[in-house]
Formats: sequence, C-alpha cells, structure tokens
Amino acid sequence: MPNPRIEKLDTGRIALIMSVALEEFARHRYRDASFNRIIKASQMAKGTMYYYFTSKEDLFMTLYKATVREFNRLLPLTRQLPRQKQHYWQTTQELLEGLEQTLLQKPGISQFVLNFLVGGEQQDDHPARATALSVDAWLQQWINQGQLLGVLRSDLTATRLTAITWGLWQAIHPLRTPASGAGDQSTVIIDLLQRLLRPDMVNSQRPVPSLDTGDVPGDLNF
Repeated sequence: MPNPRIEKLDTGRIALIMSVALEEFARHRYRDASFNRIIKASQMAKGTMYYYFTSKEDLFMTLYKATVREFNRLLPLTRQLPRQKQHYWQTTQELLEGLEQTLLQKPGISQFVLNFLVGGEQQDDHPARATALSVDAWLQQWINQGQLLGVLRSDLTATRLTAITWGLWQAIHPLRTPASGAGDQSTVIIDLLQRLLRPDMVNSQRPVPSLDTGDVPGDLNF
C-alpha cells in the first residue's frame, strides 16, 4: 500500500519520481528494474527516497494504482459475455479498439501495464500478480464462451487458445507494431485471430465442456 508520507512531497518532486519510475518499469521487467537507478535519476538521497518509499515494491504499487485508472473505461465492455454468435467478433473488436486507443494515447503507461500483463509476470512475488491472473482468467472465460457459441475451434482447450491469443497479442500489439491509423491494428489482430481460432481450421471437433459461471464474467482486478 502506498506510503502516506508521499503526501508531504511537493507536486514537482513526486511528478519527477513517478516519471522516472514509469520509464524504468516500462523499460524493464519488474525483477530487472533497479530501485537504485530510479533513486539516482530522481536526484534524491537514498535515505530520503527510502523515507517516502520503503522498497521497490512500494514504489511500483504507488505507480500501479495511479496508472491502471487509465484502463477503467474499458471495464464495462468486459463485464458482459457475448450471448449471440453473430455478436461475438463485433464485441471483441470493440474491446480491442478501445484498448488500442488507450495504448496509443499513453504509450509510457501502457508499456508499464503490458509488461506485467503479457510478460509472464505471474510469479508469486510480483506485486501485480493478482491483476495478471484476473485478466488471464477473464480472457479464458471470453474464449470459452466463443467455443460454446461455436465461433471458436474446440479441438484445443480454452487454456491453450488463451495462450495462443496472448502470444499473438505480444507479437503485434500497437506499441510493438504501430498501424497507420486508429482501429487499424485491432482489425489486423481480429483477422489473424479468426484465421487461427475459427472452427473451420480443423476437420473435427471435440465436445466443449459446459460453462457454469453464468453470463457475467468476473471483474478484472484493477
């Protein structure tokens, strides 16, 4: 939990620390990020920094709570699973377009968030592990629903299709391969996902297990 002492810092100083920390955590995975580099770039004495932030984790969580708010506007779109086959890909593209716009508007913040969502940062000691796991579980529910509606292939488990989806996203998300205009990247991703995941990619299908979680997926843990 963020240290209440940071409220004593003036606006300019806290802005500098957050800017330096954001750059460090966006450039490096959590384990590789250096608290000492952040202290040095923030032009603060080590003792002073530790007075306000007791550890790298403390600073990370302060930054985390300030940045994930940028993605809150996407939450309403995630709370209702598509109920009809013809709406599945349309709803999925709307989600991707909203995510793409957010990523491109705030690339520094977005890279910071993407690092712990798609970088395999689900170790027990990662401060944002709960968020990474909740997003992964939500995506798996979304894919499972697609299987139940018959729009996604069922010869592979939802867990395997989730891994494929994350792999594709990591390879061509908007910050890695910017497209020419808003919405372009989401269109490319949707096209590739359909080519990889649609049922006619396989000759035979196995029965899909029933989904007992109802129509509303669990909330993302931001």
